[in-house]
Amino acid sequence: MAYAFLSSPVKGLEGIRTGVHDLKLPGDRAVWVDEVDHPRSHEPSLVTMDDLFRQIRDADVFIVLLGSERHGSGLTINGEPAHVSYWEAELFYAVLLKKTIHVFEIEGFKPGIKLDALLKMLRYALPSDAWSGPHPRSNITLAIYEFLAKAPSYPPRIWRSAPRLIGAFVDGLFALRGVDGSGGRAEIETLQFLDSSFADITVVPNEAVITSLLDEVRTMSTEDGRLTRLWIVYRELNGAPIENEGSADFLPYWNRFFSEWVSAGSWYGLHGHAHLSVLPALIQQAKVRKRMRALKSSEWREEHTDYAGGALASSRYSIAGLSGSRHNRQFLLHAALHDINRSMGENTADKANLLAVRGSVYRRLGSISAAVADYEEVVKLRKRSAAPDSAVGEALSELGYGYLFQLRFLRGRSLLEEGVRLLSNGSSRPGFLIRARRKLAVSYALTGHLWKAKEEFHEARTLAMQHGVFDQIRS
Repeated sequence: MAYAFLSSPVKGLEGIRTGVHDLKLPGDRAVWVDEVDHPRSHEPSLVTMDDLFRQIRDADVFIVLLGSERHGSGLTINGEPAHVSYWEAELFYAVLLKKTIHVFEIEGFKPGIKLDALLKMLRYALPSDAWSGPHPRSNITLAIYEFLAKAPSYPPRIWRSAPRLIGAFVDGLFALRGVDGSGGRAEIETLQFLDSSFADITVVPNEAVITSLLDEVRTMSTEDGRLTRLWIVYRELNGAPIENEGSADFLPYWNRFFSEWVSAGSWYGLHGHAHLSVLPALIQQAKVRKRMRALKSSEWREEHTDYAGGALASSRYSIAGLSGSRHNRQFLLHAALHDINRSMGENTADKANLLAVRGSVYRRLGSISAAVADYEEVVKLRKRSAAPDSAVGEALSELGYGYLFQLRFLRGRSLLEEGVRLLSNGSSRPGFLIRARRKLAVSYALTGHLWKAKEEFHEARTLAMQHGVFDQIRS
């Protein structure tokens, strides 16, 4: 397993990349340089990308080498050229994993127009001390050696196991960007997805790439894999800014992109007011849908353009769970109720899902009787509508968990067991089963079955790691 992963275009930097690979670092630390460690030829782009991502996941440090004006070799999706290069995909994935990223710039480096657009995003994402140089070309390998020789080993995803630190971070971003988010009016909230960086003049959107990847992510079971493919979609859509009059035909693609980003990001754990998080995506989607409703294109009759109150409420609920401030938690939970109330007033077709989210909000607010009443109604509605086993199983699990708060431990455990059974046989996203298993483990612990509780927690954690459902991992 490599200690560091070297990321850069290959052409023009072959000698430096080979030199970095051959460095003799203390403690047998190795640097993964793909064309040296794994020469490739005629391999599908997404197969190569997924293998590169495995190497990045295992590495402690991600090294970026800037010395070529090139943006890198572009991905090909089902025979169609995409705007995103392997290098950009690697960078996005490292940022997504919150890897330690360090950039080394060679003297005289002048990026081309595509690379310059990418580096503006990268500078926005990284702290200033992550950039080193410019270094003379003859000295760059030594500079990388000196950094890697003294860089410590970082425990993987240490940020996930520090709840007080996470709470402070979440509350800090809330104070900076979220205080106007009182719920029910997402279209006018100021929070922006990726700081509203939706335009890139170097991109001509390839609809074949967009549609192919949007279809693929629906069938994928790993959330980080879904997010990285969605990043490729996002970069294609950068050539069709949401506000531009000439980009109206791309609004349904933006709408689908945000829906899929919210789904994958929620299970992955992208909660809070950071610019890549779920809530900013939902707020931007609300603005997209408002414009779609105003344009009233006859071609969009099958598109979902209603107010996504359930998803917005769920996002605010998740952020409240991370917050360390009682005031912020109360604000977010009441904002969630405003989102749900608006949707329930506008769209009764989604009543079961809205009630399910409202039940969880009530539970977090301490209104246990109201929460259980909502959960019970969800079970009735889903059974009455002959919903799939997975949907019924999810509803039973939430109701069973609600019963635990009413001290109805045996009845709660029974419903949780039935919920897990139905979810295990269903076709829903893995996160629903993982969440249900965690709650079943709690019921086993409360009823004295400590060994069963330990087994369920272990199974839930194992599944979460396999599928990138980090939102359901608890330390």
